[in-house]
Amino acid sequence: MKINIPTTTTKKKPLLIVDKFDKGTVTLLDDSRIGPNMASETLNMIQTQDGLWTNRWGREYYGLEISGESVIDGAAEYVVSDTEREMIAVGGTTGTVYRSQDDCQTWEELTGSTLTPGLTPHFMQINSIMFISNGTDNLVQYNGTTTLSTYSELAAPANVQLSRNVLTTGSYTMYYQITALNAVGESVASTEASIAVNKIRDTWNGTTESIGITWNVVNGASRYQIYWSDESGQEAYIDSVTTNAYTDNATMQQNPYVVVPNDNTTTAPKFKQMELSGNRIWGTNDSQNFWRVHYSGVGQYIAYFSEWYGGGWVDLDKGGREIPLAIKHYKTGKGDSAATVLCNNPEGEGTIWQITLESVTVGETSFTVPIPVKVVGSTGTCSPYGVVKVGNDLIFPNKQGVYTLSNAPQLLNVLATAEKSQLIRPSYRGINQGLVENICGIFHDAKVFFSCAVGDENDTTFIFDYERRNWNWAWNFGAKQWLKATDSNGKTHLLYIPVTGGQLVEVSEDFNLDFGGMVRTSYTSGLLPFSKDDNTFAKVKDVVLTLGRFRGVLDVEILGIDGKKGFISLATRRIEDNSSYSAIDFANALWGNYEFSDDIDVPTLFIQSMAKKIIKVGKKLNKIQVHIYSVTAGVRYSILNFQVRGSIMRTSLPSNWK
Repeated sequence: MKINIPTTTTKKKPLLIVDKFDKGTVTLLDDSRIGPNMASETLNMIQTQDGLWTNRWGREYYGLEISGESVIDGAAEYVVSDTEREMIAVGGTTGTVYRSQDDCQTWEELTGSTLTPGLTPHFMQINSIMFISNGTDNLVQYNGTTTLSTYSELAAPANVQLSRNVLTTGSYTMYYQITALNAVGESVASTEASIAVNKIRDTWNGTTESIGITWNVVNGASRYQIYWSDESGQEAYIDSVTTNAYTDNATMQQNPYVVVPNDNTTTAPKFKQMELSGNRIWGTNDSQNFWRVHYSGVGQYIAYFSEWYGGGWVDLDKGGREIPLAIKHYKTGKGDSAATVLCNNPEGEGTIWQITLESVTVGETSFTVPIPVKVVGSTGTCSPYGVVKVGNDLIFPNKQGVYTLSNAPQLLNVLATAEKSQLIRPSYRGINQGLVENICGIFHDAKVFFSCAVGDENDTTFIFDYERRNWNWAWNFGAKQWLKATDSNGKTHLLYIPVTGGQLVEVSEDFNLDFGGMVRTSYTSGLLPFSKDDNTFAKVKDVVLTLGRFRGVLDVEILGIDGKKGFISLATRRIEDNSSYSAIDFANALWGNYEFSDDIDVPTLFIQSMAKKIIKVGKKLNKIQVHIYSVTAGVRYSILNFQVRGSIMRTSLPSNWK
């Protein structure tokens, strides 16, 4: 049998098809310069799948409010075991530290210490100890009990007494000072004590000739340091003991590199920001020593910052214009690990230093020497809580933009910083420049979420999509701090601390409402031409919009450049989904008196995977722009594509162009 195949008529191709959105939001360019794969506005939207724009994630409160706290200064997760976790939070009204052991459903007050309200705390857990610092209060430790611990400041040793053994009085004067140590630091020195002897120290016989030294016991001290010199005010270290007595028989060589400390560090350094690098705790942004970077010992002494337990400090460019603000564990250009310090300067740009440690031995004493090196040509940060580790990069904001630190392309063993925010530069530089230091960030779901202040507080969130290397500007809320928490069921939640309120907030793609209310979304394309010839006109019939998983109500506005009227709104349409509910009425159905179940189920909502809507235009246009927005609650949608249908016109240029 012969089958006649009907002939088909070739349809005209659409004037314009926009189905790729890989460039994200672009606010650097004017609408008429924005390409079809860019968006000039994406309010409360996020990219998903292969770059499709969809409405942003919604928000719900996580757990219950902390009673008596109108604001939370900071929070972090404390890991008890591989299956148990707690939430630690610092109240911004009272400075009280709380914990929750049931996914923030109840809060328990911890005793032993409070923090100054209104200061941003930093949290870091090593082994079973969580350290809490804010740059003002003494370093706080939480070890899983209901009582916090802090280090009390040690007093300088008092009542230093000197006596001669065999030696007699003479023309040579020996000077001594004593300091006290605890786990984290060293006290200031005692009042200088002196004694005259008949021999210089190097000629003592080491067996019978000596100086006896005693002093009062210092409560809380674990050791005492002995400093000696034959010149007043020039004492340097000779030995260390655990009791309040020492005999100097001249057998211990003086270490000229270790002199009497100027500051009392027995309460631990008062830094604001901490990081674990090289199995040491590093801290910076010290409110008492602006240029200083601290580091702890290793192994059993990892919580000890005293030089005598392997710790120490180094000042970067002391007295200069650059102040260390943030520290991260990163790599050198060669790939070796190094403590990486991001600094700020008055212009809000700063620079970056990297610190490695080398071991040096003098006599019988070994100690570490920090070696700081500035990364040439680097740019730093003024936002210590905005520095985020992402894959092989550090990404961070400053007053000029958002930058990354990474290996320089095609250059071996070289690190370089580069701006990543060029395409949103006008929007970024429109934020409150006086509050750039409050920007905070987190890496989640292959995206970096930054919160900043456009007004007087962090009220805006913008996203760097690490997979697509583009930007999403912006969401209409801001965070004081971002954090993650894994609940008792093993699910990880993205949380943030709001600028006001004593309750944590969760952000999730499972929500499409904000605390039960509407989330207004808005997508606006560029002002798109129909050909490379910018003077081309077309008779536009309509725009066909294709939506994915559409539910709710959307408004669509078509704008463009009309030959006579210029830039105008051409057409609007409110569109609704075609969802349907399905259920069986067992009470009135043809099933007789048989009861199949006593459960009453909610009808299932079926959503179309794809919905096409036509917006009629019928105008002669030079360029066209599509605006899609929602103003009602419960909307879900993805923009799969839109097509502009019509035909190119041969026409003279409009008279109003002349």
